[in-house]
Parts: sequence; structure tokens; C-alpha cells
Amino acid sequence: MNMAEQPAAVAAKQGEVLSQWALAWRRLRRMPGPMIGLCVFVLLAVIALCAPLLAPMDPVKDANVMDALTAPGGKFLLGADHAGRDVLSRLIYGARISLTVGIVVQGIAVVIGTVLGLLAGYFGGWLDDVISGVTTVLQAFPGLLFAIAVMAVMGPGLYNVFLALGLVGWPTVARLVRGEVMALREREFVQGARALGARDARILLKHLLPNCLGPIIVVVTLGIGGAILSEASLSFLGLGTQPPTASWGAMLASGRDYIWEAPWLTLYPGLAIFVTILSLNLLGDGLRDVLDPRLKH
Repeated sequence: MNMAEQPAAVAAKQGEVLSQWALAWRRLRRMPGPMIGLCVFVLLAVIALCAPLLAPMDPVKDANVMDALTAPGGKFLLGADHAGRDVLSRLIYGARISLTVGIVVQGIAVVIGTVLGLLAGYFGGWLDDVISGVTTVLQAFPGLLFAIAVMAVMGPGLYNVFLALGLVGWPTVARLVRGEVMALREREFVQGARALGARDARILLKHLLPNCLGPIIVVVTLGIGGAILSEASLSFLGLGTQPPTASWGAMLASGRDYIWEAPWLTLYPGLAIFVTILSLNLLGDGLRDVLDPRLKH
């Protein structure tokens, strides 16, 4: 490739990336499953953001032991828990905790994993060996057990959940980005940018990272559901969100002692977790179909 052709190749590649995103969105809109998942997730996000406006009661302060274990109906649409707190209000506020955990945890995982994956895939050598070795070691441990071990050291609490699950999630992102970068670093548009004198940082951020966004988005979408489920598991074990904060996992934990006399205490938070993760899985599967070129027919 001569010097006159190099800028044109780089610009053409950037335009191709933009057109691929537009095409992916058009394909996604024609897929009912992923669009249902997207609509459900957006609805849950709106409910979480508008919790103070939508919740009929305060999830903590309006507790009245005289209303303990009130069955669904009347002023308690979904019933009351063992402390007389409105289950519906706690579900709505619990959506804030679950979605925040999912988004923040995946944000931590993406930042760490993307940076390390870019460096390992682009520079290779000893740096790749070190990063790949660390990811291999971390992925050898079951994710939830590793998170439990981290929480046991740091103690229970929401912020520690962010850190523990973020540490669990980044190796998956790093390995994915590393593989994508290794496949892209010898392509013509990268060689053209390098021949024009572009620094390594510019090549990584302007040319390689945009081409890795599709797989990253798919992993993050599916990972949010996994993080929500992991947070619910940690809260169920008493290592996550602490009472009286409303959390779907904590609601399951507190309701298990009344599962026969007040089944709504576990039914509704369980359904909330199920619907949220199902919507994210539907959306993630659709994004994988439209963003992964290897799956195009």
C-alpha cells in the first residue's frame, strides 16, 4: 500500500464501522425477542430511576409490625413482609440496587478488562504473558466462590460488592479484547495508521478499540444479568446489601423463613430477578447475532 492510499484506507475503515452500527440497529429492530428484552430493561431502568415517585410507601420508614405478613390486597398490593413493610415498594427500590450493581460491576470489569486486553493483544511479549497468566489464574476459580472469598476478607456491604464482582468479571472482558486485538493488529488499516506515524495510544483508541466495541457490548449486556444474580446470591448469604436496605436478594433471604405462610415474600423478588435476567439474556443474544460477523448468514 502506497502513502496516497493509506489515509483513504483508514477513512474507509472508519466509515465501514459507522455503517455496521447502523445496519446492526436495523437488524436488531426486526428481532422480536431482543426488542422485548430491550423494552423490559428500559422499563425496569425507568422504574428504578423514578422509585420515589412510583413506590406507594417508604420501603423502610413506613414499617408497622401490626401489618406484618399481611396478604396481598388492600393497601398492600403485593403484601407486607415480616416487619410490616410494603413488598411492592421494596421491590421498586430493590430495582435500584440490582440495576446499579449490574451496571457498576460491568463498568469496572470493562475498564480493567479492556485496558489490559488492549495492551496484551497489541504489544504481546512478556506483557501478554503476565496478563494472560493472571486471567487464567482468576478464571480457574468459580466466580461466585471467588467473590464470596473477597467479601469475607473485606466484609459485607454494597461498595464491597462492586469491587468483588468487578474483580471477578474483568478477566472475561480482557481475554475477549485480547483475542480481537490480536486478529486486528496486522490488518491494513492498522498498518496504514502506523505508517502515517500514529502513536500506539492513538492506534489503540482510534482504530482498535472501536472495532472491539461490538463483542464488548454483547459481553457487558449478558454480564449485567450475571452480576445481578451474583449480588442477589451474596445478599441472600448475608454478604451483600445489608438490612434494612431494599434488595431483591435480601428480600429472598428474609422471606425464606416464611415461605409456607407468606410465599409472596419470596415469589415476587424471585420473579423480579427472573424477568430482569431473562430480558438481558434476550437482548444479549440478539446483540450477539447482529454484532458478531461470524454469525451472519
